[in-house]
Amino acid sequence: MPILPILTFIPALATLEGRFNESPAKLSRLRVRFARVLNHERSGIVESEQTVNTFALGENLTMTNSTRMIGLIMSVLLSAAIAEAQGPAMGEVGSEVLPEFELPLPGTEGLAAPTASPPGVPAPAEGGFSAESFPAAQADCYDLSGDTSYPDVGGMWDYVAPIESTGTWLQRGFWYAETDAVVLNRMWNRNDKRYAAQDVNVEAPPVNNTNLGFNPLFLTTNRILIVSGAHPGEDASVRGTLGHFLFRDSSNRDHTMEFTAFGGANWEQGRVLSSETPNGLFVPFLIDGGNRSFDGSTRQSIRYTSDLNSFELNYRVRSRLGRDQLVMDPNGSWHRAANAGFERDYLVGLRYLNLGERFKWNAEDIFVIGDDGSYLVQTSNDLIGLQFGLGFKYQASRWSLGVKCKGGAYLNNADGSSQLNFTADDTGDADLHLSENEFSFVGECGITGRYHITPNVSWRAGYDAMIVSSVALAPNQTTFITDYSFLNTTGGPFYHGLSTGLEWYW
Repeated sequence: MPILPILTFIPALATLEGRFNESPAKLSRLRVRFARVLNHERSGIVESEQTVNTFALGENLTMTNSTRMIGLIMSVLLSAAIAEAQGPAMGEVGSEVLPEFELPLPGTEGLAAPTASPPGVPAPAEGGFSAESFPAAQADCYDLSGDTSYPDVGGMWDYVAPIESTGTWLQRGFWYAETDAVVLNRMWNRNDKRYAAQDVNVEAPPVNNTNLGFNPLFLTTNRILIVSGAHPGEDASVRGTLGHFLFRDSSNRDHTMEFTAFGGANWEQGRVLSSETPNGLFVPFLIDGGNRSFDGSTRQSIRYTSDLNSFELNYRVRSRLGRDQLVMDPNGSWHRAANAGFERDYLVGLRYLNLGERFKWNAEDIFVIGDDGSYLVQTSNDLIGLQFGLGFKYQASRWSLGVKCKGGAYLNNADGSSQLNFTADDTGDADLHLSENEFSFVGECGITGRYHITPNVSWRAGYDAMIVSSVALAPNQTTFITDYSFLNTTGGPFYHGLSTGLEWYW
């Protein structure tokens, strides 16, 4: 029950100061008014107007103005205390919430959006924000325009770091291509091979498998026709890879299929030797076996060429870095950055290699002027097999350095042909075609470093080495024993050199 009306009449009940000098009619009206108040406040206890005995208030009742004022002040103070205890009065819904955190009220969806925008955020168009309100580059957390300055801030705080994360810099896209220029040095034999000398002693048979004819103690000349085992030397080739991202598994590894082609190099070397006197060049016994050869010639020349081509189709699984880290720029903003770490990759695939060689040996004026001879040897090795590989690299935000190895067993279908011809007559001429099937091994290793120029382009450079075993090399087929011969497949050329190129992702 509200206390204010009762407090209003407390002074009237408590103040008895003598006689009340009003007329009986006014006293009667006072009794009726007091009864009505009690009736309204009790709502049901007093159901009708009742009269109050004037003696209940006193015949001589007096209420002064100061008493009424004191009662009013006490009522106001009591109401204020009650309101303070109940807490501050709530205004409209949302009045205590900051404007940027207010939820829209029902029926206000169509109202215009606020005109104020946070710094660096474009003002909303009519109807609110849209995807077109932000530049496309911001969706990828990288500003491709390169404008990372803040015009209102000066000094070292004027630029932000580029976004170098696993999603913006490293292995992004659905396709990738790698192109390299490779300069390789080729070694086909540990020792040099001698084919002629201006000394008749080279025709002497070996003693205890030692050719005394080329022993420095027995040679009488330094005119020797030699094919170097460390040559033909260096030559440039091209290597290209085209790959496609298939999917990313639950272990955060990329599965790709790629095709790689390598070739274009042609290693070659040439030698020419003339005797001081006519008909002074002789072929060693280990090559002609005492048969008709180029002995007694005046001039001899050799030209040796070799080429290598490779094609492979591989399935590769490459791990990726973990979650990106958040790095704060000097200006106080945050950006994503890759967590540097180690990555592994594995591959399995099919590979085909072709190693072809040509050895041309000519002799002039064999005992008789105009009596010449030519010896042409050609070999071809077709290798096909299954290879496996693995790689391990350290990946940072802008660069990487890693090693890789791959190898496998190959079926080698080796073929060789030899044509020996003397212009004087047909004695000793030969035309041989030989073949051999061998199991060969091809192993390849390399070190590669990369620098990410842009999110889609990387520069790479490295060192590569490869060995091919059990192949037929042309210099190993030279023999003047034409009635018994076989294809020699004991060759094992070794290639090594430097490479540089680019990688593209799209």
